[in-house]
Amino acid sequence: MNAQHLLGKRPTLLLVDDSSEMLDLMEALLSESYNILTASSGARALELVDSDTPPDLILLDCLMPGMDGYETCRKLRASSAAATPVIFLSALTSIDERLLGYSAGGDDYVCKPFDMAELMAKIERQLASSASKRELGQQLNEAVNAVMSSADMVGEVGVVLDFQRKLNTCVDYAGIAANLFESLERYGLDGCIRIRGQMGVISMNSKVACTALEQSILEHLIAQGQDPHIRPLGPHTGFNFGSVVLFLRDLPMTRPAGMDPELSERYGRAIDNVALLIEGACTKVAALDNEVAVRQLNDKIIKMVAMTRVALTDISSRNRDQAREVNELFEALARDMEDSYIHLGLMQQQEDFLSGLVKNYKESAVRTLAKSKETESRLMQVIDQLGQLK
Repeated sequence: MNAQHLLGKRPTLLLVDDSSEMLDLMEALLSESYNILTASSGARALELVDSDTPPDLILLDCLMPGMDGYETCRKLRASSAAATPVIFLSALTSIDERLLGYSAGGDDYVCKPFDMAELMAKIERQLASSASKRELGQQLNEAVNAVMSSADMVGEVGVVLDFQRKLNTCVDYAGIAANLFESLERYGLDGCIRIRGQMGVISMNSKVACTALEQSILEHLIAQGQDPHIRPLGPHTGFNFGSVVLFLRDLPMTRPAGMDPELSERYGRAIDNVALLIEGACTKVAALDNEVAVRQLNDKIIKMVAMTRVALTDISSRNRDQAREVNELFEALARDMEDSYIHLGLMQQQEDFLSGLVKNYKESAVRTLAKSKETESRLMQVIDQLGQLK
């Protein structure tokens, strides 16, 4: 039993014969198992196969006046019935007649008078074969569509990967925007963008700076916040990822239920791919901002090193002057004390004690100044090391 019988659907047979008696007989024999259409000529058969209820199989008489069965079959194969099974019915039994039938495009050949069991078996075999071919054709179409869809997806992912590669060459926000618009163009998309960060703010579309209207749309997206990152704007879609804000025209995020499923899926993939592009752009913006921050920090370190070096040089000079002054003061104090000993009438032991006391204080002061010199030297080494970090 063929697939259509299993599904509860009776196959339709088209009986083509110029004999009304034969048509009546065939219809009586086959109508119990099949829906029957009849045609008394090849021309009428061609009309019926193009109707709203085309047959599932055609039983075709070979010998008919005007357009015979062979010519009718050739025309059927050039019509919408190209895949419909055709079984020839003929009183002619020679091999040449059979070959004519096959050459015309027939699928089988039954000789009159026919055996009903044989005819029914051949009808069922052709219906089952036809159903199998349709199923295989459908599977092939689905496989081809799947391959094409996969190819589309691979191409779409390739755009994302290519964009990531090109980001490595970007040195500013304008370069990021230009490469992003180039990738969007490959998806058939267009819009406007704003990028904000340590290097400033740029707002542009794929060609020039944003128009006033585009600026207002981007401002609206920014005012809405980043939660969620992606939101519908009528038939358009907005993306706010913080440092990168993008508006794309004619990319509907909200799609009607009646939209073609393939188109709806394509829009959904496009939104996902654009989100990947923006995430890559945000990462590059953060990397450029970090480079700016590092350069700014280096500039500050360089300035601090220079200022500290100047300050230490000044301190070193002051320390030398101070050490010289301290040494000169203690020498003057020693001379004044020696001159005073004559007038004070001190014993030698007392003079020696005072001189030793002054000497000890002088040595202590010199040691203190020497420690300051060591600190100064250590600080200068640190400054030199910081200078090497530039």
